[in-house]
Amino acid sequence: MHTTTSPVAVHLQETLGQVFGLFSKMIARRQATDPQAMSRTDYALLGSLAHCPTEAGIRISKLAEALGHDLSTISRRVTHLEAHDLLERLPDPSDGRASTVRLTAAGHDALTDERSARTGLLGRVLADWPVDDLEELDRLLSRLATDLAAEAHSATHPPSPLQTTGRTAS
Repeated sequence: MHTTTSPVAVHLQETLGQVFGLFSKMIARRQATDPQAMSRTDYALLGSLAHCPTEAGIRISKLAEALGHDLSTISRRVTHLEAHDLLERLPDPSDGRASTVRLTAAGHDALTDERSARTGLLGRVLADWPVDDLEELDRLLSRLATDLAAEAHSATHPPSPLQTTGRTAS
């Protein structure tokens, strides 16, 4: 195990912050010029629903938890996306008082279009990279995502100050 204060770890976290920030700027610029562009929250929400393992969909509370947003934010986005026919609400088969949400065909199409647009943005930047480098980057980032997800679900760390005050970062 490596120490988190090593020069490599410090440089890595700074580089990741820079990469995520720059990619976010690319997405924001696209949103400013393309009325069809999705917000980060809507894209993440539809992407999560696309990976939903059941035909019955997922409860909004579970979706909010998975995305790391508060329930009210996700409820508003669900209402917005439902009004645009990108997802639909269904009665929860395990509890008739609750509902689940799932993608519609139009939601799948919109997500596919957005993925293509975002892939195009990144593709222009990575056009000169060798395939082996792209595959290695994908492998390492996938590993990082898996480890970050495990850490996020770990109960071994105390809650952050935002969690203890009831505030959320969104």
